Amino acid sequence: MSTSPRACRAVAGAALLALALAAPVACSRDGSDAYPRRAVQVVVPYPAGSGIDTTTRALTDIINGSDDFDQDLQVVNRDGGGGTVGTTEVLNAEPDGYTIGVVPDGPLTLVPQTEDVAYDPEDATIINEVITSPIMFVVPDSSPFEDLGDLVEAGQRDPGSVTIGEGPLNYQVPADAFEQVAGVRLNHVSFDGDQATTTALLGSNLDVGVMQLASALPQLESGELRAIGVTAEQAVDLIPDVPTFADQGFDIVWDAYNVVVAPGGLDEAVAAQLEDAFSEAAASDEFAAAADRLGLIVSGAGPAEAEEHLRTKTERGAEVLAAQP
Repeated sequence: MSTSPRACRAVAGAALLALALAAPVACSRDGSDAYPRRAVQVVVPYPAGSGIDTTTRALTDIINGSDDFDQDLQVVNRDGGGGTVGTTEVLNAEPDGYTIGVVPDGPLTLVPQTEDVAYDPEDATIINEVITSPIMFVVPDSSPFEDLGDLVEAGQRDPGSVTIGEGPLNYQVPADAFEQVAGVRLNHVSFDGDQATTTALLGSNLDVGVMQLASALPQLESGELRAIGVTAEQAVDLIPDVPTFADQGFDIVWDAYNVVVAPGGLDEAVAAQLEDAFSEAAASDEFAAAADRLGLIVSGAGPAEAEEHLRTKTERGAEVLAAQP
């Protein structure tokens, strides 16, 4: 028996309707199908327990507890390659808003200048900047160096005799810039993380350490270490007695940034939702208290300002790296 085309269309339509009704639908908390319809992965390119991981979890806990964002944010650690493994995963993901990252600026500003990476940092969608952290030169409490001038005198008197511990490019570049500005040569020693640098300083196996405020704060508070200069533009509230490099005659301003990023091509409306969520969390009293405990400075800069910070740092880093012998 033959079936009319109209009957066939009716049967097909009924079947599609049945499938649609049977299929699970991922909806937001208010029942709509607008973004976000499912959990959003927030990639951190360093291991659990690291400073940036702790910062990110504080932010996501605030967002998840606010009910302002329709789905939960889930932190996923993808460490390796000095931050490039996780950054690669984020920037090469689908630009649908379901894979974003909180990353340090180094993989975006400095690392691509010194090695091949599997992503284009200029294609990233910058959501906002949540944290800044200045770099410090730190010495043991027993050190004869009271300020940067003492360090320069010792280095000029006996070039290469003063050991300075560094690590990633975010430490190496300001240390190189200091040598270039001060006209001094130091003996650079590379360490795998701030904890290793701190151990060497406390064991009197290193003269000067380059590290972020957050890493050194416990030893600064205990008096085991002293900061002889900070690369911030102006005095830092958490360490008001530590003079800036500029205050001591060395025109060096250098901050490390933690930024929220997504793949390039992200829908503007989705980017705006993410920006609102992270900006509100970063501006909260709860996050300010967490940042103080960690020795971090809340930024909250929006996309345009954050992009300008990254662009300026990339250019300055290129100048310093090019000037190295």
